[in-house]
Amino acid sequence: MADSGAEVRVTSEMKIHDDVPIDRLRTLVGDVSRGAATEGGHIRGHNFYLDEEAGILFAHEHYRDAGAMVKHLAEMDQGTVAALMSSVDVLDLRVYGPVNAELRDLLEGFGRVRTFDHVSGFTHI
Repeated sequence: MADSGAEVRVTSEMKIHDDVPIDRLRTLVGDVSRGAATEGGHIRGHNFYLDEEAGILFAHEHYRDAGAMVKHLAEMDQGTVAALMSSVDVLDLRVYGPVNAELRDLLEGFGRVRTFDHVSGFTHI
Protein backbone atom coordinates (compact mmCIF):
# COMPACT_ATOMS: atom_id res chain seq x y z
CA MET A 1 0.00 0.00 0.00
CA ALA A 2 1.32 3.42 -0.92
CA ASP A 3 0.37 6.93 0.11
CA SER A 4 -1.58 8.39 -2.79
CA GLY A 5 -1.15 12.06 -1.82
CA ALA A 6 1.08 12.85 -4.82
CA GLU A 7 -0.95 10.89 -7.36
CA VAL A 8 -3.01 12.65 -10.00
CA ARG A 9 -6.18 11.18 -11.43
CA VAL A 10 -8.19 12.77 -14.18
CA THR A 11 -11.74 12.18 -15.35
CA SER A 12 -13.18 13.67 -18.48
CA GLU A 13 -16.67 13.42 -19.89
CA MET A 14 -16.88 14.19 -23.60
CA LYS A 15 -19.84 14.53 -25.96
CA ILE A 16 -19.14 12.81 -29.27
CA HIS A 17 -20.00 14.93 -32.31
CA ASP A 18 -23.06 13.60 -34.13
CA ASP A 19 -21.16 13.22 -37.42
CA VAL A 20 -18.37 11.06 -35.94
CA PRO A 21 -18.78 7.35 -36.69
CA ILE A 22 -18.44 5.26 -33.52
CA ASP A 23 -15.99 2.91 -35.26
CA ARG A 24 -13.76 5.91 -36.03
CA LEU A 25 -13.96 7.02 -32.40
CA ARG A 26 -13.10 3.51 -31.17
CA THR A 27 -10.05 3.50 -33.45
CA LEU A 28 -8.88 6.88 -32.15
CA VAL A 29 -9.20 5.97 -28.47
CA GLY A 30 -7.52 2.63 -29.15
CA ASP A 31 -4.60 4.48 -30.74
CA VAL A 32 -4.38 6.85 -27.75
CA SER A 33 -4.46 3.92 -25.31
CA ARG A 34 -1.80 1.93 -27.16
CA GLY A 35 0.47 4.97 -27.23
CA ALA A 36 -0.02 5.64 -23.52
CA ALA A 37 0.71 1.99 -22.70
CA THR A 38 4.19 2.27 -24.21
CA GLU A 39 5.19 5.43 -22.34
CA GLY A 40 6.32 3.81 -19.11
CA GLY A 41 5.59 3.55 -15.42
CA HIS A 42 4.65 7.18 -14.88
CA ILE A 43 1.17 6.25 -16.14
CA ARG A 44 -0.63 3.95 -13.70
CA GLY A 45 -3.84 3.69 -15.68
CA HIS A 46 -5.43 5.12 -18.81
CA ASN A 47 -8.97 3.98 -19.67
CA PHE A 48 -11.83 5.05 -21.90
CA TYR A 49 -15.51 4.14 -21.49
CA LEU A 50 -18.26 4.62 -24.07
CA ASP A 51 -21.99 5.20 -23.70
CA GLU A 52 -22.81 4.82 -27.36
CA GLU A 53 -26.53 5.47 -26.94
CA ALA A 54 -25.91 8.82 -25.22
CA GLY A 55 -22.91 9.68 -27.41
CA ILE A 56 -20.66 10.10 -24.38
CA LEU A 57 -17.00 9.15 -24.08
CA PHE A 58 -15.53 9.03 -20.60
CA ALA A 59 -11.83 8.92 -19.78
CA HIS A 60 -10.18 7.95 -16.50
CA GLU A 61 -6.43 8.53 -16.20
CA HIS A 62 -4.10 7.80 -13.28
CA TYR A 63 -0.56 9.20 -12.94
CA ARG A 64 2.25 8.88 -10.42
CA ASP A 65 2.17 12.67 -9.91
CA ALA A 66 1.65 15.97 -11.75
CA GLY A 67 5.05 15.69 -13.46
CA ALA A 68 4.03 12.30 -14.83
CA MET A 69 0.92 13.77 -16.40
CA VAL A 70 2.96 16.59 -17.93
CA LYS A 71 5.32 13.97 -19.38
CA HIS A 72 2.35 12.04 -20.80
CA LEU A 73 0.89 15.14 -22.45
CA ALA A 74 4.29 15.84 -24.05
CA GLU A 75 4.75 12.24 -25.27
CA MET A 76 1.32 11.74 -26.79
CA ASP A 77 0.99 11.54 -30.56
CA GLN A 78 -0.30 15.05 -31.19
CA GLY A 79 -1.98 14.16 -34.48
CA THR A 80 -4.04 11.42 -32.85
CA VAL A 81 -4.93 13.67 -29.93
CA ALA A 82 -5.98 16.43 -32.32
CA ALA A 83 -8.18 13.99 -34.24
CA LEU A 84 -9.80 12.82 -31.01
CA MET A 85 -10.32 16.32 -29.65
CA SER A 86 -11.89 17.47 -32.93
CA SER A 87 -14.39 14.61 -32.58
CA VAL A 88 -15.70 15.55 -29.12
CA ASP A 89 -16.63 18.44 -26.90
CA VAL A 90 -15.26 18.26 -23.37
CA LEU A 91 -18.22 18.59 -21.01
CA ASP A 92 -16.42 18.05 -17.73
CA LEU A 93 -12.75 17.77 -16.85
CA ARG A 94 -11.72 17.04 -13.27
CA VAL A 95 -8.25 16.65 -11.82
CA TYR A 96 -7.84 14.92 -8.47
CA GLY A 97 -4.59 15.52 -6.60
CA PRO A 98 -1.87 18.15 -6.57
CA VAL A 99 -1.54 20.20 -9.77
CA ASN A 100 1.66 22.12 -10.45
CA ALA A 101 1.81 25.34 -12.49
CA GLU A 102 3.06 23.59 -15.64
CA LEU A 103 0.19 21.10 -15.61
CA ARG A 104 -2.36 23.83 -14.87
CA ASP A 105 -1.10 25.81 -17.90
CA LEU A 106 -1.35 22.74 -20.16
CA LEU A 107 -4.88 21.96 -19.01
CA GLU A 108 -6.18 25.44 -19.87
CA GLY A 109 -6.53 24.36 -23.50
CA PHE A 110 -9.13 21.75 -22.55
CA GLY A 111 -11.67 24.25 -21.23
CA ARG A 112 -12.95 24.59 -17.69
CA VAL A 113 -11.02 22.35 -15.32
CA ARG A 114 -12.14 21.53 -11.79
CA THR A 115 -9.38 20.53 -9.37
CA PHE A 116 -9.70 18.64 -6.11
CA ASP A 117 -7.08 18.44 -3.35
CA HIS A 118 -6.23 15.02 -1.93
CA VAL A 119 -7.50 14.65 1.62
CA SER A 120 -6.94 11.02 2.54
CA GLY A 121 -6.54 7.57 1.04
CA PHE A 122 -4.16 5.01 -0.40
CA THR A 123 -3.41 3.03 -3.55
CA HIS A 124 -2.48 -0.63 -3.69
CA ILE A 125 0.42 -1.04 -6.09
